[in-house]
Amino acid sequence: MNQSKTINFQEQEYFDDRMFVLYLCKGRVEIEPDGVAVTTIYHEQEPTDSVWCVATYRNCFRYPLYRVDSFYKKEDAVEYIKTIEPETPLISLGGKTPAQPAPYDEYLKWKNENKFKDYNWKKLYTPGGSNASERIYQTKEQFKGVK
Repeated sequence: MNQSKTINFQEQEYFDDRMFVLYLCKGRVEIEPDGVAVTTIYHEQEPTDSVWCVATYRNCFRYPLYRVDSFYKKEDAVEYIKTIEPETPLISLGGKTPAQPAPYDEYLKWKNENKFKDYNWKKLYTPGGSNASERIYQTKEQFKGVK
């Protein structure tokens, strides 16, 4: 992304007014013996025993992961996105959530009108690689289970 078009907020350069972007993908959750949850999200070839994941990334350079939520059903993951995405904190609101979040269809219209880009994992990986994935480690306290 062109750094001259970013928005500086709290010493961080954001790509647009949104502090976070959401990404629907497939993943696998494994609980280690010490209780740590390891979620692997797959950008290409997911295993047959995968679940649906909604990854929340900071909307800035390298898209640092903020959290990941896991769901058994795609419909539940999509409903989560429809509820959460309009509540995304905005830089124009001082990093706060809108007092009255827009209905999801209006939020999508607002995103399109402003030409906001969604998370694109392909921009983060070296061209020519295959089967890109990410691993996320969460403590027992951080992991909210698969819904």
